[in-house]
Amino acid sequence: MDYQMEELIPIVSELAQKYANYESTSITYEKAQSFMEAVLYCLKEYQNSNTDSLVQSHISVKEQYDIGVKRLFEKVEEIRVIFNEISLKFEDFGVKSLYDTVQKGIPQFLKWYDIRFCPQNTLLTLDYPLLIDCGSLSGADAVHKYIQAVQTEQIFLTALDKDYVVSVLEKYDPNYQDMIENICSIVLTDMIGHIAIKKSLQDAEFLTDDYMRLSKTFGQRPVSDIEHIVEGVIKEIVDRFFGSDGKMLTYLCCETNNIAVRIHTANQYGNLSRVFR
Repeated sequence: MDYQMEELIPIVSELAQKYANYESTSITYEKAQSFMEAVLYCLKEYQNSNTDSLVQSHISVKEQYDIGVKRLFEKVEEIRVIFNEISLKFEDFGVKSLYDTVQKGIPQFLKWYDIRFCPQNTLLTLDYPLLIDCGSLSGADAVHKYIQAVQTEQIFLTALDKDYVVSVLEKYDPNYQDMIENICSIVLTDMIGHIAIKKSLQDAEFLTDDYMRLSKTFGQRPVSDIEHIVEGVIKEIVDRFFGSDGKMLTYLCCETNNIAVRIHTANQYGNLSRVFR
C-alpha cells in the first residue's frame, strides 16, 4: 500500500516529539530519516497482519501505524515466550555459534529492542545459519522467524539420541564446536543416508557396501529426481520420529535441493563418502 508524504509527516513529527520528551522539535536529518523508517516498518507490520485491502481503506494511516506498533509488542512477547520455552532444555551440542546466537543474543535483543523509535534495527547478526533465509527481514520480524526456526530445530535434534548427534558432528568435522554451519542439515543428511538404504542409525559407520547401495539408490538421475527421493525419505523421518508434524516436514524440506545437489555431484564422481561419512 502506498502512502502519501503528508500522511506520514504528522506521525514522524509526533514520534520526534516523544523522543525529545516534547522539549524540542529539533532533530538531525539522520534521526528524522530513522523515524520515517520506523513509521514505515510499523505500517508494513500492519499490512502483513491485515491483508484485506477493504479493511485497510477504512482505517486512517495513524490507526494503521498504531496497530502495527501493537502487533510488534505482541511479536516481541511471542519471541520471549518461545525463547523461554526452548531455554528450559536448550541443547547446543557444544557448537559455539549456536549457543552465542541464541542464548546470548536473544536476551540482548529482548533487552534493547526499541519498538517505538527504531523497530527496523535487528540488533543481532544472527550468525548461526538456519535452513531458511531471514536475510530479507529485519527487526522483530527477522528475530521472530529466526527463533521459530531454532525451536523447530531443537525439537528435531533433541528427539534424537545425543550420542548419535555428537558422533555425526564429529565425523563431519572433528572441530565442529567452532564451525558456523547448520547442524540440523548435517544430522538430517546422515539420517537420509541411513534410512534410504534401511541402515540402523546405531550402525553409524558407512561401509563400502553401503556406498554401493546408496549409489544404486540415487543412480545417475537428474537433481530433480534425487530431490523427490530425498523428500520422500524426509517424510519418512518425520512420520517415524515426529508423528507427521507438518511444520517439521516443511522446515526440513527447505534443505531438499541442497542435499540433492550434493548427492548428485558426489555420485557423479563416485565419492558419496563426501556426503555420507
